[in-house]
Amino acid sequence: MPEKVKITILCENSVPYPASGVLGEHGLAMLLETDTKRILFDTGGGMTLLQNAKVLNVDLKNLDALVLSHGHYDHTGGLKALLQNYGGCLDIYAHPDIFEGKYHLIEGKEPKKIGLPWTKEELEDLGARFHLAREPRKLSGGVLLTGEIPRREKEEEGTIKELCRQNPDGSLVPDPFFDDQAIIVESPEGMIVLLGCTHSGLINTLKYAAELTENEKIRACIGGTHLVAASKERLGYTLKELEKFNVQQIAPCHCTSFHAAFIFYQFFKERFIYGSAGIVFAFG
Repeated sequence: MPEKVKITILCENSVPYPASGVLGEHGLAMLLETDTKRILFDTGGGMTLLQNAKVLNVDLKNLDALVLSHGHYDHTGGLKALLQNYGGCLDIYAHPDIFEGKYHLIEGKEPKKIGLPWTKEELEDLGARFHLAREPRKLSGGVLLTGEIPRREKEEEGTIKELCRQNPDGSLVPDPFFDDQAIIVESPEGMIVLLGCTHSGLINTLKYAAELTENEKIRACIGGTHLVAASKERLGYTLKELEKFNVQQIAPCHCTSFHAAFIFYQFFKERFIYGSAGIVFAFG
C-alpha cells in the first residue's frame, strides 16, 4: 500500500489559470505517482498532452505503464505522439474492446468515428506492448485496475443510443462500454479512485471498487463521471449513494458538465474541487 500518492491532471476540457501556459482540450489524462510507480491514465484528445507535460515539468519518458480507461478518441488521441516521443517500449493496460469501431450518430449526417484513431499494429510498431484483459488486475502494490465493471444499479441502466460500436458485419448498435474501467489506489486514508468517463455508472464503479478492495472508505474520487445529460432524479440518486461512501474529496471533470459539477459543489462544499488541467492532488 503506497504511503504517498500524487495525481497530476495533464489534459482536461478546462484550465484554472490560463496565464499558466497549460492548455485545455476535450479529453482527459492523469499521471498517477506512488512511492514506486509512475502510471499514466489516458492520453487526452491528442492536442495538449506533451505541451502540458512540458509546462508542468512532468517527465513522460519515464513511465512504468499506461492505462487506457476505454477506447474513445478523447482518452486515446495522445497515444501516438506519446509513443513517438517515448524512446522505447511502453506497457499499455486496457480492455480488448478498445479496438472496436466506435461511432457517434448525428441525425442527418454520416456516423462520426470516435474510437481509437490507430490500429493495434500501428501502435505496436511504435513501441506499444498491449496487455489486454477483461478481469481486474494488480498494477503494483496497492494499485488495481478494475477491468469490466458489473452493471447492478437500476438507476444507472440504459445506453446512450447515439454512442455506438460496430459489429463484425458492419452494423452499428448502442455501445455497452464493456471496455470502461477505473484505477483504484489503496491508501492508509482510504481508496483513491481515478475515473475515465465512467460509462459503467459512477455508483456501479465505486461499489465494485469497494468490493475489490473490501474497503468502503473513499479518500478521493477524481475524473469524468458522464453525468453530462443526467436528470435531476439521476443526480439526486448519485449524491445520495456517494454520501454512503463518506467521500472526503471529489473532483469531477471532463464529461461531468458544469451543471452537474455545480450540483456536486453545492452538496460537497469544501470537499469539492473541479479537476481542471494543471491541478495536482497529493495524499499522504
